[in-house]
Amino acid sequence: MKDRHDLTNEEAQDVLQRMRWQAGTIFRALDRDGDGRLSPEEIASAPDILTKLADDDGCIRESAMGGPTEIPGLVRRSGIVRLLDDDGDLAVGPDDIAEAAERISRLDLDGDGHVTSEDDLPDLSGSTENRMPMGGPADRLDYQRKMFFRSPEMTGPLPPRGDSRVQPGYLLIQEVNDRGDVQKSRKTILMDEHGEVAHEWPTPQRLPEATVTYLMPDGNLARTTCKYDWLEMDGQFPIGTSGTASIVAPDGAVLWEWSNIEFGKEALHHDIEVMPNGNILVISWHFAGLSEARRLGWKRQGTLNRVIFDKVLELEPDLEGGGAEIVWEWRMRDHLVQNVYPDLPNFGNPSDHPGKIDPNWPDLERVQFNSGQLLHLNSVSYSAAEDMILLSSAVFGEIWVIDHSTTTAEARGSTGGRYGSGGDIVWRWGNPQTHGRGGQQDQVLFWQHDAHFLSDNVPHAGELLIFNNGMRRDARGRADHGQICMGMLDGAYSDVLEITLPREASGRVASSGDPQVDWSFNHDGSKGVYSPFMSGAQRMPNGNTLMVQGCDKRIVEVTPAGEIVLDFNVGGPGRMFRIYKFAHDAPAIRALGL
Repeated sequence: MKDRHDLTNEEAQDVLQRMRWQAGTIFRALDRDGDGRLSPEEIASAPDILTKLADDDGCIRESAMGGPTEIPGLVRRSGIVRLLDDDGDLAVGPDDIAEAAERISRLDLDGDGHVTSEDDLPDLSGSTENRMPMGGPADRLDYQRKMFFRSPEMTGPLPPRGDSRVQPGYLLIQEVNDRGDVQKSRKTILMDEHGEVAHEWPTPQRLPEATVTYLMPDGNLARTTCKYDWLEMDGQFPIGTSGTASIVAPDGAVLWEWSNIEFGKEALHHDIEVMPNGNILVISWHFAGLSEARRLGWKRQGTLNRVIFDKVLELEPDLEGGGAEIVWEWRMRDHLVQNVYPDLPNFGNPSDHPGKIDPNWPDLERVQFNSGQLLHLNSVSYSAAEDMILLSSAVFGEIWVIDHSTTTAEARGSTGGRYGSGGDIVWRWGNPQTHGRGGQQDQVLFWQHDAHFLSDNVPHAGELLIFNNGMRRDARGRADHGQICMGMLDGAYSDVLEITLPREASGRVASSGDPQVDWSFNHDGSKGVYSPFMSGAQRMPNGNTLMVQGCDKRIVEVTPAGEIVLDFNVGGPGRMFRIYKFAHDAPAIRALGL
């Protein structure tokens, strides 16, 4: 495989066109008259045509789908292939072929009975979920290689390789699908120090990007999954949508489940947090049409006909009867300030109201992974000691502390609770330009993920740990909102920060002020760690920090001194959102009998 520097733009364009041509192989086989669309008759005859492409055992494999492609598995860019190859193993069986006509008809979104080549093979690079400068063909090809190429095997030094500095234990690995289900996996496993699977949970539902799994002390999983695929959800929800939270037994039996996904209205997304009392915090989208958004102070941008707000719900699960009661709620929409519409009650200067959120600050036309979402909350964490919630907004490049000691009624206003400010932001940090108190040069957090309170069960000097992805930051650490290919090609880097919140003399969190940075890793970008999205970090019992690069499933463990003692990639398709290691004596490991 030639390096990008060895390819001219013309050569790279030829490779990109060839891969697109290969991905359209099944469509062309079904398009008997070659007019670029499948008629109702051609769709009805799909099982007969596909049977002729099958091997002796009745299965269609990658070679008959147009592969292998230069980047493994990219024949699944075809919507038809994704519908037929539902489990993502690049093998379409007799049962799949028998249902081909019905499945292919799902691509007929306009209901005219036909499926076009554009329906089958949309241009993913130009979608509303992926707005970004893409560079020339050589850049785009190299970007696709970095984003999609996976070795089939695990590579790199595996634990522990004789290094006593590695934290002993089991890695909880959940692989998730990439956007569009082009590369997908439903694997949730515990991996031991020799790279062997010690326990595996069956996962019948889908694991789209940013679904999470937490191993609980009793050996059960708290997790999010999705009942739909991206052919149904693309254009409906932003990346990160899951819709279902559940508790799963070691054998995969669902002990409890709660769903909140209503197309065009709202859906659970990204993270959940199991609280000490057994309640569960979840994040949910909330959609607003143009008229509602205008009443809330949002000024329409471009052709967007909706915006998406966020809310946090506290669920009290009914473990016996199923379902859950919402016992507390915080809504972004209740805490807005805007300086566009003087006739609205939330009119004001954002710099005078740091506890409020300016819905007009994000330039949504320039934000990656966006379908009108204003915040892209990607993590929620709870401190029982102080009854506080920590939220991470990737779009704003900020982390926020809010007061959980309020009632739901108080959380909708600006009074009440321990801090007397209701549901307003108690403290925010990472990007002061969002509320008029700084510029681009002051931005510290860039599309950060996995901001969470550190547990007293692990060594720590600070209170919070953050995986600072670094997308839209250049190699010098400066904001670069015109960055091509999400920074994959030009030196962008991720770092991990451990910080202590600023506090008043009373010990309460101060309403303003920068935190103290107690520890960091790769703060100068010298270690080569980078993922523009997803990813996370965990502090472990021996003081080491474990992290994962979500885009390519690279797992890295570093000592407090910043020495890398573990570094390997998990092979195969899909991506990873978070990574966790459990020591041999952890209650969850004992509960599983390992």
